[in-house]
Amino acid sequence: MTKISRVFALVAAVAGLAEIAISSPILEDRNAGPSKKCKKPAKRRAWHTLKNKEKKAYIDAQLCVMAKPGNTALPGVRTLHDEMVSIHQLHTLTIHSTGTFLPWHRWYLDLHERNLRACGYKGALPYWDEYHEAALPLVASSDIFDPVTGFGSEGTVAPDYCLTDGPFVGYVNSIGPNWKITDGCIGRQHALNPLRDSSHIPLLLPNSTNIPAQTDYCLSLTTWEEASTCIYLTPHVAGHVAMGSIRGDAFASPSDPLFYLHHAYIDKLWYLWQEANRPARTYAIGGNNKQDPAVGFLELPGDMAFEEANLFQSSPTPAQLALAPEGDEGDNGPVVTLNHTLTSFGRIPLAKARDVMDVRGGYLCYEYV
Repeated sequence: MTKISRVFALVAAVAGLAEIAISSPILEDRNAGPSKKCKKPAKRRAWHTLKNKEKKAYIDAQLCVMAKPGNTALPGVRTLHDEMVSIHQLHTLTIHSTGTFLPWHRWYLDLHERNLRACGYKGALPYWDEYHEAALPLVASSDIFDPVTGFGSEGTVAPDYCLTDGPFVGYVNSIGPNWKITDGCIGRQHALNPLRDSSHIPLLLPNSTNIPAQTDYCLSLTTWEEASTCIYLTPHVAGHVAMGSIRGDAFASPSDPLFYLHHAYIDKLWYLWQEANRPARTYAIGGNNKQDPAVGFLELPGDMAFEEANLFQSSPTPAQLALAPEGDEGDNGPVVTLNHTLTSFGRIPLAKARDVMDVRGGYLCYEYV
């Protein structure tokens, strides 16, 4: 059985468990508009639609985050930016190829916005409109990679491809690759345009390598398990390939500040799927809360043991093991529930998955335009 075949077997099996686990709360909120605590949702807009002064305000706030000292004593952390990377690193095996992927990253984007606001940023988090950028012949021509108004282009020297232009040249990351705590640069190496066409990532729509068509297919799926798995495997992976950053490192991928705009786009896809049927989908959740040892990352070859030995070539230290969540916190079982605990290791108070399911629910207050 291929890994993708096992994906569908897992989806089917977990869907049965999830139906029992969430049959009551899935319709918890039938309100089609903002809550009383969210009267004026912030408007998250595509990067390419922003004025240059708005782009500069965002980049300046990101540079401020990268200059501020961290607030926690997480392993390897020097700056607030490192702290965010460390939080992601410690959660990696419970937030990828699991039902936690979308709600956890939505919560994580909110944590990033809090950091930006602490640095004086007044706008909403922008997103990289990857569906729009699929029309470009080369992804490198996107204005998001502009060295003056964007995130910088790419490096030229293997194996790290450290940036040679843009606002983040010379920044020294302290987290990664994978489980390691080592100094490294922000690196990118671009392919043609993986946002438009790719045969090198998991594709669930048969007979098509067109990423926008695959994305449309994901949004057409009607169950949480199918749609969330499809979003994870295809537009999510395609965007990371298009970024070409951090040498494919899933653990320390937020080391590249562009990570947050890519994941805002992925969050937008989930938002669009929810908006298509708010009563049934706003609180829809489920899926396994830990990676299956026999599968590991859905998009990578081999099981978890193979991936650790041959792809990651690193293991967590005792300090990292002591901090890394088990994955089932708050769930009382193997399936992700609305009670799933979201932790920043003391950076902000604990949250629950239910807090982030509705982007206008009060804990969050935004929408995509």
